[in-house]
Amino acid sequence: MTTHMSGPLQVGGGIIGAGGAGGAPGGRTFFVNANTSGAKNIDRPWYDVDEVTVFSTLQAAIDACVSSRGDIIYVAQGGHTVTSTVNFNKTGISVIGQAWGMNPFARGEFSAILADASFTNGPAATITSPCFIYGLGFASRDTGTTFFSGAAALIGGLATALPFGVHMKACRFPKFGLDNRIGLAIEGSSNCLIEDCDFEGVTTAFASGIYIQGAMQNLVIRGNHFRDCTNAVTMGAFAGGGPHFMLGPNNICEDSKLLDSGGNTATGLVCGNYLETATNATSYDATVATLQGQGIQFSGNHYSE
Repeated sequence: MTTHMSGPLQVGGGIIGAGGAGGAPGGRTFFVNANTSGAKNIDRPWYDVDEVTVFSTLQAAIDACVSSRGDIIYVAQGGHTVTSTVNFNKTGISVIGQAWGMNPFARGEFSAILADASFTNGPAATITSPCFIYGLGFASRDTGTTFFSGAAALIGGLATALPFGVHMKACRFPKFGLDNRIGLAIEGSSNCLIEDCDFEGVTTAFASGIYIQGAMQNLVIRGNHFRDCTNAVTMGAFAGGGPHFMLGPNNICEDSKLLDSGGNTATGLVCGNYLETATNATSYDATVATLQGQGIQFSGNHYSE
């Protein structure tokens, strides 16, 4: 296969090479070269597909990984259209979109998992094992109305507090005027971190950027951008005394309410966020006092002037 690449791969400003760098000793490195739409590499091609270490689909690359080995998958620029859900089901893998020098909020636009026009009954991706996902996009056509259907991606869905330790960073969730209602749904799970992601109701608004419910513990949602979402975060019912979530700091809401509790009780802290609306029911589904009575506390949020 050719060994030419279009440029170095970067995470958080640092260059990461092959050979398991960034993973556990012995971890393997795989590549995905789907390129079914969108931007193409120029001048030098990505690695040629051989279906051994360089795969034509992300699912094939994930299937080649071994749990807890520290494997890394690099995904080439260009859209990845799928006709069924991509399952992130290997513990400890890192899946990283090829980096351009651009705003991290926009990067996922160029390495997106997009549901095919015929695929309307499931999320574009489900995440059921702890892993790190950086710089990917997720766009679904799911027309369902249950808590997780209509979501571009789903963490959990196992009716337990698993997976433990999912980390999503610099990912993009555009609605693109499609039928899905939610960017990211989280059912169950524990100790997950969603940061520096972009949730945008392109053309039409999301009902919710993120939907959370179930046997959940220790969820952190920080530094994300929500635009054209009726609600940035919507809560369902929780189980097991949770969710002990932290919404903030530095989430930015434009044309969105920050939180819709649905009247559900919860343990959580909303702190250090920026909103273009006034406090109380213009930024939330109820007054701060009412939400505090449901178990949700507030500290240092910034409202319209």
